[in-house]
Amino acid sequence: MNRLLLASLLIVTGIPAYAGYDSNIQGVLTGVWNYDDRDSIYIHLNDQPASHPVCNPTYFVIDASVPADRRHMMYSRLLLAYAAGETINIGYDGSGDCAEGSIRVKRVG
Repeated sequence: MNRLLLASLLIVTGIPAYAGYDSNIQGVLTGVWNYDDRDSIYIHLNDQPASHPVCNPTYFVIDASVPADRRHMMYSRLLLAYAAGETINIGYDGSGDCAEGSIRVKRVG
C-alpha cells in the first residue's frame, strides 16, 4: 500500500506544469518599446490579438527572464522588421504564461 501511495505522489508531483509555445501570429510591427526602468521589450502588431484567455492582449512582451544575449538578438530582429516594414512572425503561448501582464513572446522570426 505504501508503494502505491509513493508512486501516486511521484506521478502527481513529478510532472512539470509550465506553459509553452503553441501559437503564432504574423503581422507588421506598429511599435517596439523599451524603458529605462526594466529589461522588457514591448511590441505591438497591426494584427494584434483582440483577446487572450489570461493575459492583456494589448502588447506582446519579451521579459527579463529571457537571457540578455537572446533578448538582444530578438530585439535586433524586431528593429530590422520594424524599420523595413516587413511582416514578422511572433511565437507565443495562446493559453497562458503572461509577462508583466501581457502576452509573453516565445519566438521572433
